[in-house]
Amino acid sequence: MICLNCGKAIDDDLKVCPFCGSMTDTYADESPAGLPDADPVSEAAPDPDDGQDYFDENPVYPEARRGAGPIRLPAGMPALIVSAVACVLCLACLVSILSLRGTVREQNNVLTGSISEVRNAVNAVNDRLYELDDTLSRVQSEAYNQLASQSIAVVKDITPLTGPVESGKYNRMFIVNAKGNLSVNSSFDWQKYNETTGGWVSIVFTGDATNNDEYGLRLENSFDKNENTYTSILWANGIKPAASGTYRCVITDATGITKTSAEATVSVF
Repeated sequence: MICLNCGKAIDDDLKVCPFCGSMTDTYADESPAGLPDADPVSEAAPDPDDGQDYFDENPVYPEARRGAGPIRLPAGMPALIVSAVACVLCLACLVSILSLRGTVREQNNVLTGSISEVRNAVNAVNDRLYELDDTLSRVQSEAYNQLASQSIAVVKDITPLTGPVESGKYNRMFIVNAKGNLSVNSSFDWQKYNETTGGWVSIVFTGDATNNDEYGLRLENSFDKNENTYTSILWANGIKPAASGTYRCVITDATGITKTSAEATVSVF
């Protein structure tokens, strides 16, 4: 039916208009035709005070009176709604965090795999560099030896003695013949291996004819102009037992290139 006071459609079984608060029991059973075009405030409109007893007995619409404000929510309802919205938001955030956690874990696994691949690649590069270093060292050594061979030619190398030498003996022990840009006084460095330190020690010979009284040795260097050959002889000059050991001769030319002779051993009894 139509409320005769405000002109709005309401349910037929309502006794109070929820829009304006007018009593509906004074309405006619059927609304006259064209009522929506009629003046909502007419002489037939009931007095709003007539339904006061009904409102007192039925507090379902305590605010449904003429001129009353909008329907108010029960006390505590706004807080309940806010709490519900907050819970929904928290649940959404939790779902998002769990989703991001899975994504982060996946990305972390991918990153870890990439780091492992990079580490393996770096190790492979390091291994390759070590191989290149070894190759370079070998090539340099071969090139240096070739250069030394071109600069210094050993005509006669050291030959080991066939047996022990008697202490106090005087005779030629070791000899080296070489060609190149050499010097009689400085190109031939005779060395003895030190068993204690594990290294070679110069016997400290200088000049064309010098002695080493500690071992009872004598060095004699000479140059043959006709053969263009240098000769360095290590003599037993009253050799002593301390001279027992392994010897070699390091030959150095004027440019600093060195070449090492073979090794020879002497035993003194």
